[in-house]
Amino acid sequence: MPGEIKTGGRSTARILIVLAALLGAALLVKWAIFPQIVRWRLGSAVRAGCATCELSLGEVRVQFIPPALSCGRIRLTAGVYGATSVNLEAGNIYAPLSLSQLLRGRIRTGIVEIDSFNVTVKEGDLPEAVPSAAAARPLDLELEGVAIRGGSFVYVREAPGLRGSLGVSGLSAALGPVGTSPRLRGAAVEASAEGLLADSGKFLLEVRGKPFAEEPELDVKLRILGQDLQGFNRFFQPMEGMTLKGTLLEGRSETAIRGNRLNASVYLRYRGLGLHLKKTRERGALSSYFQNLLAGAALGRQNADDGGYDRSGTAKLERQPGEGLAAFTLRGMKEAAIQVAKQGGN
Repeated sequence: MPGEIKTGGRSTARILIVLAALLGAALLVKWAIFPQIVRWRLGSAVRAGCATCELSLGEVRVQFIPPALSCGRIRLTAGVYGATSVNLEAGNIYAPLSLSQLLRGRIRTGIVEIDSFNVTVKEGDLPEAVPSAAAARPLDLELEGVAIRGGSFVYVREAPGLRGSLGVSGLSAALGPVGTSPRLRGAAVEASAEGLLADSGKFLLEVRGKPFAEEPELDVKLRILGQDLQGFNRFFQPMEGMTLKGTLLEGRSETAIRGNRLNASVYLRYRGLGLHLKKTRERGALSSYFQNLLAGAALGRQNADDGGYDRSGTAKLERQPGEGLAAFTLRGMKEAAIQVAKQGGN
């Protein structure tokens, strides 16, 4: 009888040791091995789809039930310093994720939640890097959606001895579903964003269309309300040698892209527009634009209600070879705004 008890005790001890070993192995896979696999897979996918991109991840946490991935800090850089570069940073990311698809080199997620998402775009005077002969492999990506809370966007223009910046704070955005996979590449996408432009103007953006289709279709609507124009001086004063004053009561821009063709319209309603230019400074395109705009305002039609002036303009463009969709859209907005500046009054 004592011998049987002793044998049973040994069997129980062996079972406990085996269970402890299995638990330890599971924890090792969850907290050490699998996060490293995820880190390597994500980095490989980004590098395969973007030759100039670098991805840096903080602590990666993997959840098996339900499958999800979270990261306390993430940083993504792209482009060439001195030419055009992009820096994205996020404080926290949570993404329901298909782990089996990730191990196959595909990214499939539910709605990705991002906190403290900050984007900085820098543009310098150096030429863009010539792309390598071997085209980058498209990233196989499908996102059910993206929700951004508490973000910012800053555009920085640099030249020798000069630096100007313009930003959006308090940024929140929603996007999705979106992807670059064969299934979603031609699908329609909807996105929206809002924030505070240059510390004063309410910024509202809506985008709908098929940006990844072979023949892209895109509708972009931008609205700015109550913008103190002095907030733009951090950009215009160092880069263009000019100082603005007054209020943009309302600005609206609508852009429609169908394949290589673009139609854009801009409406501006403003009050007390003023401009001071440094006489010794060589005039750039932006300075000339605002000179024309100010001249139009002086001759403009006064609104009966609030003493403001209003103007509208349109533009039709063809997309240039190699021109990105974002650059094409901004060029359309600029050309429509130039038509506003050329107007006199009635």
